[in-house]
Amino acid sequence: MFFKTVMNAIVMTLTMHWLTLWATKEVLGYRIRYTSLLKASVVAGFIDAVIIVLLRLGYIRAYAAIPLAVLSILPAVRISFGPVPLNKFVIISCHVLGISILAFGGASSIAYLSGYRLIPTLLGLLGTILITTEIGWGFVRRRFQEWLFYVPIEIYFGDIHFEVNALIDTGNRLKDPLTGSPVVLLEYNTAAKFLPEEVKRAFMAFDAGDLGLISELLENSTWLPRFRVIPFVSIGEEKGLLPGFRADKILILDKVRDFSAKNVVIGIHISKLSEEGTFSALLHPDVLAKAS
Repeated sequence: MFFKTVMNAIVMTLTMHWLTLWATKEVLGYRIRYTSLLKASVVAGFIDAVIIVLLRLGYIRAYAAIPLAVLSILPAVRISFGPVPLNKFVIISCHVLGISILAFGGASSIAYLSGYRLIPTLLGLLGTILITTEIGWGFVRRRFQEWLFYVPIEIYFGDIHFEVNALIDTGNRLKDPLTGSPVVLLEYNTAAKFLPEEVKRAFMAFDAGDLGLISELLENSTWLPRFRVIPFVSIGEEKGLLPGFRADKILILDKVRDFSAKNVVIGIHISKLSEEGTFSALLHPDVLAKAS
């Protein structure tokens, strides 16, 4: 009976670690190898199995077993996600911990109702993680992003330059169809504080659907060569067009050193990007990859 209990616990912990690491990978948009997930799950599962054996034999108490089990997440994150900066390591670990807690709760409920049978418990674990990842975790992800995933950037249009907070948006895949340049989304209300009057009027003409008026408004302006029309697809809307302007460069303001990127288009978005006003721009991930 003792051996069967331990084996069931090993299967459960190994499966839970693999699923929570996989779910975190999907939520945060990381690309990692499944072999790395398996190695990390085996290591974390082994640590948990040792803790369970020590607990069953009376060498440790439950109040000590719980924090030890939480600590098993740390090597699992390191093995699966590789060497990452400390702030990202903390973010990933918090995601894994949060999903693990919810998954454990769901699995425990199913285990109790099914008489602690292994297969129903595993199915409950899988279902809880899938539901959490697909439905419930979206809100938590957005909050983490708003708190920790934004950086100040400085946008340059000739003599005009201004600083805004930008969210690093891994889901942003917008590119200029003519040049392939990545598109950084910027709220119109923020941009309007710095842009010339003819550019603001051109934007309003675009928003009203009067594309012909844009050429007239920008005919004698240095902004006409910067003007771009960016197609996009969004949920609830099959397709649309977004006005944009080519920036001379953007400066990513890091705490240690600044990084600059050229060949970037600033797409003007009419709606607010953050209800709380935490950020007013969405930074394309390719901008970070090309920054120097």
